[in-house]
Amino acid sequence: MVILGGQEYIYAPHKGETVRTAPFRVEEVGSGKAAEVVWEIVSSSPGAVIGADGVVSIDDTYTAGDINGTDIVIRAAVKRDGSETPETASAVLHVREAQKAVSFEIVLPQSVRAGEGIKISLGNCTDQYGEPMDAPRGEVKWAFSSEMLSVRDGRLWALGKAGQEVFAAVFAGADDAVAEKRFIVTEQENYIPDAETLKKLAGADIKIINKKDALQCREVDAGAYVYVKEALTGAEELEIDTAAMVNAGKNTKYQVTVRRSDGSIYTEDRRADGDGKLRLFLKDASAAEVSPVLGFSLGNCSLGEAEGYFHVSAKAQYTGREAYGFRGAVSETEGGVSLGDGENFFAAALPDGFYRIKITKPLGGTGRSTVKINGASQGTNVGNQGTGGREGIHPYTYLMEDVYVEGGTARLSLEEKDFTLASVEIRRAPQIVKRRVHIYLGGDSTVSNYYPIEEEEPRPGRFQTGWGQVFGQYVTGANAVTNLAGGGTYAKSWYEMAFPGVLQNGQPGDYLILQAGINDRTYSSQEEMAEYLTRMINACREKGIIIILATAMQCPKFWKDRNGREVGEYGRPEGSGLAPFMDVIRKLAEEKEVFLVDTGRLTGEWYERMGRTYVMRNYHLYNVESGVEEDTLHLSYHGAMKIAELIATELAHMRAEGKKDGLGNTLEGLSFHETAEYEAAYVDAMGGKTFVKVTGIRAVYRRYGE
Repeated sequence: MVILGGQEYIYAPHKGETVRTAPFRVEEVGSGKAAEVVWEIVSSSPGAVIGADGVVSIDDTYTAGDINGTDIVIRAAVKRDGSETPETASAVLHVREAQKAVSFEIVLPQSVRAGEGIKISLGNCTDQYGEPMDAPRGEVKWAFSSEMLSVRDGRLWALGKAGQEVFAAVFAGADDAVAEKRFIVTEQENYIPDAETLKKLAGADIKIINKKDALQCREVDAGAYVYVKEALTGAEELEIDTAAMVNAGKNTKYQVTVRRSDGSIYTEDRRADGDGKLRLFLKDASAAEVSPVLGFSLGNCSLGEAEGYFHVSAKAQYTGREAYGFRGAVSETEGGVSLGDGENFFAAALPDGFYRIKITKPLGGTGRSTVKINGASQGTNVGNQGTGGREGIHPYTYLMEDVYVEGGTARLSLEEKDFTLASVEIRRAPQIVKRRVHIYLGGDSTVSNYYPIEEEEPRPGRFQTGWGQVFGQYVTGANAVTNLAGGGTYAKSWYEMAFPGVLQNGQPGDYLILQAGINDRTYSSQEEMAEYLTRMINACREKGIIIILATAMQCPKFWKDRNGREVGEYGRPEGSGLAPFMDVIRKLAEEKEVFLVDTGRLTGEWYERMGRTYVMRNYHLYNVESGVEEDTLHLSYHGAMKIAELIATELAHMRAEGKKDGLGNTLEGLSFHETAEYEAAYVDAMGGKTFVKVTGIRAVYRRYGE
C-alpha cells in the first residue's frame, strides 16, 4: 500500500493559530479485507498530531527550525484479516517556517488629489520561500515625507492645498519587508503626469521624515568610563575615586585589568570601598586599567542593585541626552522586556572604542533572534535550539566580543522571531591588552550556532549543531571566534544581513571563513552567488580582512556523484546538484587568488571511507530508538565536531606550508591547538569493524557564548 493525499509541505502556524493539512489516505494494494487504518507520527517536533482521518494538525508550540524547515514522518498501519503483521507505509510532510512577507509593492496611483482619500494597498507580496501571499501577516506600519500625509482605513490622505508637481513619498514596513512609493500631490482632478514630470519625480530628493527619528547623542566624557595608568615600575599603590565614573554606586562592579612586566594579563571584578575609593595594591605591574561594568536589568528582570545592575523600566525613553534607555514602543514581558521589532532598541551612551556586550534572554523565548549593535549584526540564530532533542538551561546568555562602537551610543536591537531581552552587560575591552586576531564565520544553518550545548559528548545523532559553533574548540585563546552564520542564508542574503557586522568590527589581519552554496542552489543562482562573494572579497581586501572561501560539506541528502547518480554505501559523494556551486567557489577562489578550504572534497574523501550509514547515524540527526533518519542535511554535535576538525586541520596544513593569497597574506594569524593522532573506528564494506589512524587538530572543549 502507499500513502496519498495530504500535501507536500505546510507553513508552521503563527502564535495562537493551528494549521491543518488535507487528509492523507491509504491506497489499497493487494487482497484481503482491510481493518481500520492506524495513523501515527514517527518523528516530529512537539505540537503535531495526526487524527484518525489522516489530517495532521500543528499548533503554535511547533518549532520549524530555520528557513529550511523540518520534516514530519507519518506512518500508516493496516492489519488485514488473516494476517498477524500489519502492512505499513510512510510519508513525509515538510513544515516550513511560519509565513511572512519579505517583499511587496505599494499600490498607489502616480498622483493624489489634495483633500481626497485614495485607496492604498500592498501588492505583489511574496514570502521567504518566493511564494505569493495575499498580504503580510504582521501589522503594516506607515511613514511619510510630510506630516500632511496619513493612511486611514486603507486610504491615503493628503491634507491641505497643494500646487501641481508637489513630490511626496510613502513608506510601508511589515514582517521582513519594506517598500517606498513616490507620487505627486496636486489640486487637479484626474491629473496625469507626463514623462518629464515622472522623470523628475524619480530623481527628486525626497526624505521620509518619520521613518526613524534623528538620534541626538549626549556628549560622552571618556574619563568617566575608563581609568588607565601606564608606565608602572613595579610595586604600586593606586587609589581611584569612582564617584565621577558612570554607573557609580556601592554595588557597582569595576573591571580591573593589570598587565604584568612579563606581558601576562590579570583581570578581576572589584567593588569600591565604602568611601567610593578603589584601592589597588599592585606588584610587578607595568600598566593598570579600571572601567565600570555597566549592568542593566530591563523591565521585569529580577537582577537588582545587589548584583550591580541598574533597573531600566520599559517606559524609560532615550532621546540621546540620557545615559541609557529605550527608543520606541517597548513593553514589559515575563522576566524582561520585548523590544517589539528592529525599529526599537535599547541604547547606552559610550565613548568610541571596543566593548564586550553580553545579553541575557528571559525564560520562555519564542525563537531565534538576530542581535544588532548600531544596525549591524553581531549575532545570528541566537536562541535557536535546533532539532535533535536539545533542551539545555534557560535563561541563556550571548556574548559579543570586541564590538566597535562609534558616535557616542551603542544601540541594541533584535530582529527575526524573538524580541525579548532580560539584561545587558557592557564592558569596555581593555586598551592595555592587545586585541586578539578575530575569526569571523559566515554561512548557512550547517555553520550556525544552536543553543545551548550543555554536554561535552552528547550521544551521536542528537543535538543539531553547526560546525561554526564548535570551531572555537580547535583554536587557541590567541584567536576570538565570532560566528555570524544564519539559517537559510545564501551569499546575497548573508551579505545583506550579517556581513555589515564583519565590516563594522573587523580589523586588518582578521579572518573571515565564508561558506556558500547550499541555499544558493534553492534561492539564488551560480551567477548571483559569485557576484556577492566577489563583493565580499573586495570589501574585505579594502579593509585588510583576510577572506577564506569554503565549499559546502557533503551529506547523506546528496549522497550522489556530480551527475546525480547514486554512488552506493561506500562511494564518494560529490553533491549532485550542489556540485556546480562548489565548482563556482573553487574557480572564484582561483581567479581572485583567495584562500580556499574545499570542504566538499575533504568530506567526500572522509565519507567514502566511513560509509553513508556511519555518517548518517553519527554525523547527522538520527533517532536510534525508531531508526528514522530525521535530518540528512544538518549536523549533529559529533558531525559538527568532525567538520570543524577537518577545516581546522586543513587550515593548519596550509599555514605550515606557508600558503599565501594573491595579496601576499598568510595564515600566520590563525592559532590552532596541537595535532594529535587517534584511531577512528568504522564498519567497512565487508561488514567488519576497521580502525584507521587519523591525525587532526585536537579539540579543547569550550562552551560557546561564555
